[in-house]
Amino acid sequence: MELNALKQELKALVVEECDVDLEAHEIEDDERLIGSDGRMDLDSLDALSIALEVKSRYGKRIDGGNETRMALSSIDTLAEFILAE
Repeated sequence: MELNALKQELKALVVEECDVDLEAHEIEDDERLIGSDGRMDLDSLDALSIALEVKSRYGKRIDGGNETRMALSSIDTLAEFILAE
């Protein structure tokens, strides 16, 4: 899968699953996703929703702990995680 296409899909996924008040194209690739210091203010339930949908759509399991925090840092890191072997 092409990286930019994947990033656009992930942005749409975040908008759909987390009910953010942004359009997918308004989300920056390196913008912080989870935490109160991010513009979207996503929490642990949002992180779980994203992780479940990533597993369903891309077959990549995001385990708990540091791996999850790193993978869900931004659209960039999530795309890299999905594309990693």
